[in-house]
Amino acid sequence: MKVLKIILTITIFFSSVLLAKYDKKVDPTELYQKATAHLDKEEYRKANRVLGKYTKSKPKDPDGWTLYAFTQRKLKNYKKAESFYEKALKIDPDNKIALEYQGELFVETDRIGLAQVNLNKLKELCPTSCDELEQLKKYINKEEEKTL
Repeated sequence: MKVLKIILTITIFFSSVLLAKYDKKVDPTELYQKATAHLDKEEYRKANRVLGKYTKSKPKDPDGWTLYAFTQRKLKNYKKAESFYEKALKIDPDNKIALEYQGELFVETDRIGLAQVNLNKLKELCPTSCDELEQLKKYINKEEEKTL
């Protein structure tokens, strides 16, 4: 009887340890901070993995989709990047960062006309200018200078 009690206690202990291991709740804030830390170090593959988890945990966060798209773009996965920018902009059509980065994607994929559309939208959102407007303007101008 005593042996059975010990075996039962050990079984319960190890079961709870295993369940705790697999029942980890994903903390979206922690994931977002981890992803931005990877992005700061230009560790795009690592950031990409974390942002995949983040967007699953917070599917209605346009900033999460924007960063996820950004990492895809940096990894040259242009179709996925475009899809993720579209998700971000569907959630928040006036998301200035998503508009800027999507415009940069359009420049990188030789669609300057679409980048101009994003630039015009940013001009509407920032009538006296903003960082996103100025950054996209520079990005487009750099590309246009290459073609001259």
